[in-house]
Amino acid sequence: MGTFLSIKSNDAAVGPVDGPVLGSAGNKATSRVLMVLMHVARAEGSYGVSELSRDLGMTKNMVYRALTTLARHGFVIRDQSGRRYQLGPGVLGFAGAGLAGLDLPQLCEPFMRRLRDLTGETVTLAVPSGRMAVTVLGVRGRGVIARRVPLGRVIPLHISPASRAILALFPDDAIDRYLEEPLERFSQSTLIDPGAVRAEVAAVRARGYATSFGDHWRSGNGVAFPLRGSGAFPHGSITVAGPSERFTAGEVAAALAGIEEVMEDLDLYASLYASDYTGEATS
Repeated sequence: MGTFLSIKSNDAAVGPVDGPVLGSAGNKATSRVLMVLMHVARAEGSYGVSELSRDLGMTKNMVYRALTTLARHGFVIRDQSGRRYQLGPGVLGFAGAGLAGLDLPQLCEPFMRRLRDLTGETVTLAVPSGRMAVTVLGVRGRGVIARRVPLGRVIPLHISPASRAILALFPDDAIDRYLEEPLERFSQSTLIDPGAVRAEVAAVRARGYATSFGDHWRSGNGVAFPLRGSGAFPHGSITVAGPSERFTAGEVAAALAGIEEVMEDLDLYASLYASDYTGEATS
């Protein structure tokens, strides 16, 4: 994924950490953080801690602390390997002007690959369209029995974990309007009672994700996270899904912390942009 903002800096400005102008320990720490940020900003790709330590003449511990500070505020983000750093969305605040349009699949793909590498399972991106969620991008899992990528699949917003994760981030009045129409049944376990759908929405909002254990894809399990936008509606959702004999409920639970970490990184970018979806299904 390319850098969103190019920050120019003078190479001559990057010198020894402990120059004569640094009077206090706090100033030194601040200077280190800024130097790391400027160095990462000049990179076309990403940097590892060892490279930054060598280039800047800092200890690895100093570099790691600076990167931790920058990552906490979104100025840097880890790449798909999880071990290297590149510019994060926080630098966009320096631009002052409005943001360019978002290429959602391009943004999501490296994070989806991180999720596939973490779990070994298929990862998909779905976006809202009318009363439906449409799968627009996928990264296939490993192994012969990996779930195939269902590109172009269209599912009503109350049925799958991918679609329910999207619906859960709709404003309440938009959800009410969606539920005014009859709800299609996909299987015996499909939620078609408006009260049950509202209860599921509340549960997804509380825990931050939707799950499916054989109730949508009958031979598979999945977990879906909403992808937030800066406006009233979400961009869509990211789903990790695999065959039930391998991606068991226990495996899903064990992977959740890592999935949440990747999704937090992705949300830092996505939440800066408004979704293209305007709620046309609920008007």
